[in-house]
Amino acid sequence: MLKLGVIIPTFNRKSYLRVVLKQLLSQEKNNSVEIIPVVIVDGSTDGTYEMLLAEFPTVHVVKGSGKWWWTKSVNEGIKYALELCNPQYILLLNDDSIIQSDYINALLNVAKTVDESSIIGSISVTDTLPFRVSFSGVKKINWYSLKKINYYKNFELLENTPDSGIFPTFALNGRGTLINSSTLKDLNLLDEVTYPQYGSDDDLALRAWKKGYKVYVSYSCRVFDRTTDTSLGTAFRKDSLFTFVKSFFKWNSVNYIPKELSFSYRHGIKLLMPFYFLKFILGTNYAYFFKYRKFKQQQTSKIL
Repeated sequence: MLKLGVIIPTFNRKSYLRVVLKQLLSQEKNNSVEIIPVVIVDGSTDGTYEMLLAEFPTVHVVKGSGKWWWTKSVNEGIKYALELCNPQYILLLNDDSIIQSDYINALLNVAKTVDESSIIGSISVTDTLPFRVSFSGVKKINWYSLKKINYYKNFELLENTPDSGIFPTFALNGRGTLINSSTLKDLNLLDEVTYPQYGSDDDLALRAWKKGYKVYVSYSCRVFDRTTDTSLGTAFRKDSLFTFVKSFFKWNSVNYIPKELSFSYRHGIKLLMPFYFLKFILGTNYAYFFKYRKFKQQQTSKIL
């Protein structure tokens, strides 16, 4: 029987976590697969730990120090799963993920069509109508500018994208990434030191490519995400200008400048570092002030 360790880090999102766990535990039956959920509770104060003990007794729980953040929580969950049962595959999910009843079967069916050492990501879809794709995969990178060329523009209507197919990607999304355990071990897990909260998934994808592993995104595997609950300062959220500016200097923000510089230094052309920095600042400001100007108006009702 194939063992699948599902790693879900969480912090003060008890209601969201309850939803994804119910969906995970009610996946379409597959007698050849054992799903082993591992939830990492990193300092939650909203009763998450008590809820897990009372409502989900079969779920494995790892308690963090409250200072692990996303990447260390994921790594500790992976280590726990590997020691517990040595699963063949590890699946990364977020606590605010929303999955359909056939998601696990669809993901494992895709895994059968590629080399078992490959990494398979899922597309991300907004939880609001009309459904839009928030992560479609990166088909190529311009290494001179470190510009990512997505398969589809951000928040493209889901109806305009394929229902199936797998495509190479140079970036990953923590929501719905399937990785062979041996591949993870060879890559030494995720980089929790350099990227404690954001960036470790993209870094993992590029490190995998450099070591000869294939990284794909599957269009038949969809993870719905609560888009507006993402990091403060993210351009499409349209937070206050003060919050947006402050996000460049908060180490746990998606816009944290040292995180961007570290990524550029590791994966780009070092002589072009000043250019990468300028491009990041100008591009992020353009997105905040102009690109996503109408994003909130385009959202309507939530699916959950």
